[in-house]
Amino acid sequence: LLPHGGHLINLHIVAGLGLGGCEVYPGVFQPFGGYSAGCMVSQGHALPTAAPGFGLEEKPELKDVIASLLSRAQ
Repeated sequence: LLPHGGHLINLHIVAGLGLGGCEVYPGVFQPFGGYSAGCMVSQGHALPTAAPGFGLEEKPELKDVIASLLSRAQ
C-alpha cells in the first residue's frame, strides 16, 4: 500500500505508519505540495522532520493561513 496523493501530508502519513514509500510531487499541489525546509531529500528518499503535525506548519507560505484558521477556532 503506497499512498499516491503527491503532497506533504502523504509523506508524513507514510513515515508515521512505516509504509515504506509514497509518490511525492514537489513542484505541484501548491501550497500543500513540496517539502518543508527541514525535510531531508537524498538519493530518491525523503525524510520529514520530527516536528509535530503534517509538516504544513513548517511551510512559510502557509504560516499566515494556519495562524488565521487557529485564531478563528478559539
